[in-house]
Amino acid sequence: MKQRTLWMWSALGLACGAAHAQSSVTLFGVVDVGVLHTRAGGVGSVTALGNGGLSTSRIGFRGTEDLGGGLRAGFWLEGSLNPDSGTGRATNTNNQPSGATTAGPLVFDRMSFVSLSHTQWGEVRLGRDFIPTHYNSIYFDPFNANGVARAGNLTFSGVGTAPLPTGITGSNTVSYWLPRQLGGVYGMAMAGTGENLSNAANSDDGNFAGARLGYASGAFDVAAAVTRSQFSSTATIGNYTHANIGGSWDAGFAKFFALYNRVTVKLAAGSVRKNTAEVGAHIPVFDVGRIRLSYAYLDDSSDSALRTAGGQPRSGDDARQFGVGYVHNLSKRTALYGTYARISNRGEARYTVSGGSAPVGGHSSSGWELGVRHTF
Repeated sequence: MKQRTLWMWSALGLACGAAHAQSSVTLFGVVDVGVLHTRAGGVGSVTALGNGGLSTSRIGFRGTEDLGGGLRAGFWLEGSLNPDSGTGRATNTNNQPSGATTAGPLVFDRMSFVSLSHTQWGEVRLGRDFIPTHYNSIYFDPFNANGVARAGNLTFSGVGTAPLPTGITGSNTVSYWLPRQLGGVYGMAMAGTGENLSNAANSDDGNFAGARLGYASGAFDVAAAVTRSQFSSTATIGNYTHANIGGSWDAGFAKFFALYNRVTVKLAAGSVRKNTAEVGAHIPVFDVGRIRLSYAYLDDSSDSALRTAGGQPRSGDDARQFGVGYVHNLSKRTALYGTYARISNRGEARYTVSGGSAPVGGHSSSGWELGVRHTF
């Protein structure tokens, strides 16, 4: 009897150990801080301590559990950080311009979802995540949507008549991701809601949907995406559509990128239409670094009725952006980087490098940053 009891307890211990071995939780993050200097033509310059010039500073927790038969459960919690001031970042609650924002020591503004995935059937995520078009920006912008030379300096600026709470991330979302074993084909579809009463005047405010489809094989990768958001408030009623297509090709001696964005905002007073084309490259430097290059051109074909002064670029006023940078890897986790960007505004455009003040209309904007990134 005693031997049987010992055997039962041993078996139970092995079973518990096996179950524990099938689950995992990981703490991860990035701390990226640098010196940032920006100059706005006709206004002046600022030197400050910035962050996220190479990669967005963040802290996160992710975990998975093997449920057997190819089925896995998982979660992801990831929040942006401002290590230069020791704070977290604000996040929009219900994808609405007037929606409440929450900021504090830490908010999970980047990702916060639970998921179920299967090796053959794909993955379903519930919660907050990047929208389909932003995934294209991350992968096909040579500056990975970060720092003074990011393509978003042109893509999202000048649409202030329509707030963009779903320009990068979306709350209250359900998304489906294709399985990986599709011969290089990948993609996802997403829908989010503003969680309004069905009989409310602004029942559609914050609702959005989008999708992304791509193909990767060897050195080639190409993907197209679209996201459409609705907004309705006392100030504005309309919709926001962002579509983009991007690709990359790794030729060995360099990796080339191309990204095209089209942003359309339909309002009662007319339409905002902005088209941005960008090309760039990563050039390896021995085994320890890479040079980053990009050139972007913005064509603004918005309706003349929406030409405004104030802090926003006027429609019909175009801009060009040039960016160059270098990343030097001290180790697998730590890198030094430097980036310079310049925007040449035309007409009365006031586009600015990220983190900088808006210049006088038609004047240039420039900036450089030197920083350190450490991942863990």
